[in-house]
Order: sequence, then C-alpha cells, then structure tokens
Amino acid sequence: MGYADASAFIDYAIGNSLRRDPKMTVPDARSIIVAGIYIGGITLPVWDDPWYGRTSRLYLSGFFLDVVKPMAPIARLLKEEGYRAVVCDSASEMTSVLPLKLAAVRAGLGWQGKHSLLISKTYGTFLALGGVITNADFEHNTRAEKDRCLKCDKCRDACPMGALETPYVLNRNRCLSYMLQSDELPENARATMENRVGDCEICQDVCPWNHKHLNRPLGTKRTLSFPIDIQDWTSFFHLSRLAELSQERYKERLGGLSTDIPYRFFQRNVRIAMKNARTAKS
Repeated sequence: MGYADASAFIDYAIGNSLRRDPKMTVPDARSIIVAGIYIGGITLPVWDDPWYGRTSRLYLSGFFLDVVKPMAPIARLLKEEGYRAVVCDSASEMTSVLPLKLAAVRAGLGWQGKHSLLISKTYGTFLALGGVITNADFEHNTRAEKDRCLKCDKCRDACPMGALETPYVLNRNRCLSYMLQSDELPENARATMENRVGDCEICQDVCPWNHKHLNRPLGTKRTLSFPIDIQDWTSFFHLSRLAELSQERYKERLGGLSTDIPYRFFQRNVRIAMKNARTAKS
C-alpha cells in the first residue's frame, strides 16, 4: 500500500480529460491510497496443453478491472472519521478514471516497465491494483522508484504482435489481450493466440522481475481463492466444453470474474483455439 497526492494525471491519454482528475470524484481530494493484491500464485499446469483454454492470472483473480470490494473497508473507516472517500472504479461513468498503474508509481509501489506495466521489486507485474480517493491528508510518497529495466528488452522481443515497438508504451490496438476482447481479430493474431481464450500475459511470462518471485517462496505471499471451483478446472476449461457453453451458462460460471468479455467474442476465441489445437496435434 502507498499514498500519493491527488493531483491530475496530465499525461494520461483518455477521451474525457476531466476523468483523469481525482477531483472530479472528490472535489477537495488530497490523497490517493493505492493498494496491490498479489495474484502471482494463480497458475495452472493445463495452460501448456493446447486443448485447454488459457487465460491469465489477472483474468482468474476476479480483479480484471480495478480492485473494488477489498478497498471498501478503507473507505468506510475514513468516512467514519469524517472524511470523504470513494473507491476507484473505472466501470463507473460518473467518476474519475484514474490510471492506477501511474498512481501506484506515484505512491512508490514500483516503476513502469518497458511493457508499460507496473513492476514491483518484490511482486513483479502480478499486482492487481485498487485505489481510494479521499480528502484525508496523508503523508505522500515523494521518492520515485528507480527504473530497473535498464537494457532488458525481453518483453518487447517476446510480444508476438509487436505491440511494444516503443519502450514503455503499449500500442493497445496491436495488443493480443485487447484483440481477444474486441471485434477485430486479424489472421496473424489467430495463429499467435494458440489456446488463449481471454487474455495474454506473454510479456509478463518473460519478465525477469516475475521470475524472482515466482521461482521462490515469499514470506508474505498468499494465493487468492478462485472465484471458480479450481477442482473442476480441468474438465470445465477443456475447449470442447467451453464450446458447448450457452450464454446463460457462460454468465453463471465466468461472470464473477468481471472480465467484461462479451460471450460472442469468447466463443469465437474458443473456436479458433480448437482449430489451433488440432493443428498443433497434427
């Protein structure tokens, strides 16, 4: 957890410039409380089998968007003390849409890597982020975390779609994760996606700062409980079963993950993944 001042993010590109200002949510905002929840422990060996749908740690964590519910007790405590406090929620159209990644950098939780993601020395890129905007005046972080990417370009070299052509800047329209969640899925992405049905974390898999924590126990590391029953992952996420999901069943089983990926896009991804699996086995 860290504390940042609540000034606007003037370099954050978003359609409505007012929404990058915390004061749109809390007019007299003074602080942003930023917290990270470790999700690195969420991984499944079946991802390496082409006949099982592959997603990502963020997808499975239930925090595909901003971390909201776990921040509620902090906001509630502040309100009980007489302060204004609003949990950041990018799904709301009436509040600020804060770049929590940049807020986390401002709060001292890490630095922005060449893949554009937040990197923590301890937890790598696997922190789901949440924030609270408040008029409480905390002691803000003033020390910027050193950029430790240096000459490393592993994430950029590994990106199959060339979405990291410019260091530290993600070309969203060329990002495989974005394509899997949108209407446009060009032919070159269809073979590249392999068995991925909802998200991609190739750039994170190769990041040395993830190897440091994934390959050794952490004294403070705790894995999250899955929003879905992990015991039936093997059967449920077999591509043949995913292909049979009705829209109602899709919402029932995967709606709690809050990915906002439309059913028709998910089913398209499953069909392509099945085609790729047949090719891989031939």
